[in-house]
This record gives sequence, C-alpha cells and structure tokens, in this order.
Amino acid sequence: MVKKVIILLCFVILTSCGGVDTQSAEQPSQVANNIPLPNNNSTVDPNVSALFQKTVSELRADMDNPKLWMVHGSALFANGYYAESADALGRAIAINPEMPQATYIMATALWRANKQEEAIATLTLALELMPQYDIGWRLLAEWHLNRGETTLAEQAARKAFELQPRRIGTRYVLCQALMDDGKYDEAVVLLEQVISKDRAAPWIYKLAENCYRQLGENEKRESALAKAGPPFEDWPDPMFKHIPTLIAGKSELTEYALHLFKTAGSEKAKPFLLRAFKINPESTDLRVALSIALQDVGQLQQSRQILEELAGEPNMNYWKQYAGVCIATGELDKAKEYVANALALDPTDPNAHDIAAAIALKQKDTNSAVMHWAQAGKLYNEVEKWNKAEMSLAYAVQNGASGSEVLQSLALAQIKLDHTLQAKISIKKLLEKNPSDTVALELQSMLPQE
Repeated sequence: MVKKVIILLCFVILTSCGGVDTQSAEQPSQVANNIPLPNNNSTVDPNVSALFQKTVSELRADMDNPKLWMVHGSALFANGYYAESADALGRAIAINPEMPQATYIMATALWRANKQEEAIATLTLALELMPQYDIGWRLLAEWHLNRGETTLAEQAARKAFELQPRRIGTRYVLCQALMDDGKYDEAVVLLEQVISKDRAAPWIYKLAENCYRQLGENEKRESALAKAGPPFEDWPDPMFKHIPTLIAGKSELTEYALHLFKTAGSEKAKPFLLRAFKINPESTDLRVALSIALQDVGQLQQSRQILEELAGEPNMNYWKQYAGVCIATGELDKAKEYVANALALDPTDPNAHDIAAAIALKQKDTNSAVMHWAQAGKLYNEVEKWNKAEMSLAYAVQNGASGSEVLQSLALAQIKLDHTLQAKISIKKLLEKNPSDTVALELQSMLPQE
C-alpha cells in the first residue's frame, strides 16, 4: 500500500506541475519554502491571504508534520485553489501514507482541477484505506457516470448500495447508472421502493419520471412528473465537514452561506451568515438571510436592525423580509407598505402575494386577502408548485372565494397532488354552479377511475 501511494504521488506531482522546474516562469503556483500557494499574478482576497499566511507560518515551524500539510491543503481547497491543494495534500500523504481523509480530499481537488484520471486513481487509493466508506464508492460512481463509464459506475454504485442501502443518494446514483445501461426494469423496482411511501424527495420522482417514460408507463409517468423536482447536486459528505470553516474569501463565503441557508435552513447557516456578513455587509441577499435567521431564533430587534442598516439598493426579498418583521412586531401598516414595495418590483412573485394576504386578513380586509391568495395560487400553479398552490387557494376558499377560476385552480393542484377526495369536492362545487363547465368536466376526467 505505501509503495502504491508513493508511486501515485510522484505521478500526481509531476503532472500537476506540468513536468517543469519549480523555478520556471510557467510554474502555476507560487512556492514559499516549498509550500504551495496561489500564483503571484492572481488576485487573492485579503481575507484568504491572511488565512494562508497563518497556515504557512505554522508549516514553516514544522515542515514534517503531515497534519499541518493537511490543514494548509484544506485551506487551499476551501478557497478554490484546487491544483495547489492537491500538491499540499500530496506532501501530507508522502509523510504519512495512511491518511485516508487527506487522500480523499486530494482526489476531489484533482477532479476539480480537471485531472480526472489522477483523481479516480487517488480516490481508489483512498477507498483501499477505508473500504467500508460507502459515500466514497458513491462519489466514484458519480465520477464514472460523468465520464460515460457506465459499467464502472454501476460497479461502484452497487458497492455503495451494498454497504448502505438506506442512503437515498446512493439509490439515486445506482438507478442513474442502471438507466444509463438500459436496465430500466431493475431501476424502477428500486425507485418504487421509496416513491410508494409518498415521502420521497422531488429529485427521486424526476428520475422515476424518466424511467417510466422509457418503459412506456404513461400514467405512472404523469403521476411522478407532478411531484418531480430538479436533481440534488450536493450530497452530504463527512470527509469535507471541516472545509466550510476554512472558507475565507468574501464572495466564496457569501455564496456558501447563502447556499447553506437555502438547502439546510437558517439554524445551520447562521454561523456562516454571521461570518460572511462581517466581511461582506454590502450584500443585500446576505443581509436578508441573516435577518431571517435572527428572526427565527426570536431576535426580532437584531433582525430589524440588520435591515435598517442597509446601505445599498433594496430588492424584492429585502422588502418581503421587512414586511415579515413588521408583521411579527404588529406594525401592520408598515408591513403593508413594504410588501407593496416588493410587489412593485415583481408583481408575479406568489410568496409576496401570500404575505400581502396575511397582512390584509390581520387588518380584516378579507376581500384583499382573498384576492392575493387567489393570485398566489394561480402563480404557483403556473410553475407547478402544487403544494403551495393548494395551500394559498384553500385559504382563499376558506375566506369566501367562490369564483370558478379559483375553484378550477384549486382542483387542478389537488389532482396533481393525488388529493382525490378534496379534488372531487372542488369539482362538485364547480358543477353545481354550472353543470356545463368544460374546465370542470375536463378536471373530472383527470380523476382516477373507480
């Protein structure tokens, strides 16, 4: 094993350096005391530069410490310097070949530096060091899929699934590999094991929709399509758990904090939002996200202050959040003004209409509330957000909406969600109003046959 790692490292270092002398003008990285750093000519964020100064200083004091090389390589990785990161992590492994995490991150750094063959070879070594790490096998399968290596992808995905069959991301990747190889019958069995419980993620339904289309099962395809969403692109991986704490760049940290806020929620994102806000208070989106995170933990005064101190141009989300804070503090007139500002910027935003409806209802303006909820439901239907559409339209009906268009939109959302009983009630109301309602009759034909 040690011999294989050393041979690989020699290969990786030679290829990453392009086989040139380290003092050559063509050398892609600056080297301080043989420590990889970004190119002298590149523009390095001052916060990133400060982080590198710290990791380099620690390394200079103990150049034979593989853990310090690991930290420096991780810092380079976190801030997007992947070729330099692979070099630094390679130095760690050269000192101690039994470092699976360093090997794993080095593989990913090589992949992101577009050195795919070296990345796959390095990841394979990492998996020899930790053969039970199912997430690593899944990653290997994803890389092979990316390269069109279907057989290798299927082998790696099966290994990952064998180790941990309950991991939904692994099931997804395995089904992708099977479908790429034309094995739709096997893939559909794996997919139906999870979608039959009606609690699967939207991206699983998207894969099922593709599978049903290939199998010619149109009714099941339509049902899956109604619940489908975009594919998940960022599977959690404990090997990278320490990486976000090393992100130091202004734009990189802002991007990560907002990504985490969107995908994991305000509680997990809050520490990163606070860090990013300290170095990037100019970002309106960041300010809005931090305000929401503070409001979610009951810090209304701080949440409001973050918004009040905006120096830049307010956007739609800013006004929506300001309206939300004012609702929480009982300042309904201000909330109404702020959500109107949001709608002036984008009258087709359904969430803004939902907020406007909630404010109107609190002000006992039921007609305005119903109008906004009906509009929100219509807009949600247009982008196939059926759950949200049903909720907004149900509020409209609950508060007195009885027009045909509202009931038609509600029935459509209910049918798409397989809420058959509720859809029947909505269609019944439509046909009682007008037995010849062609839209209602079409909706009725979409109900499951008994």
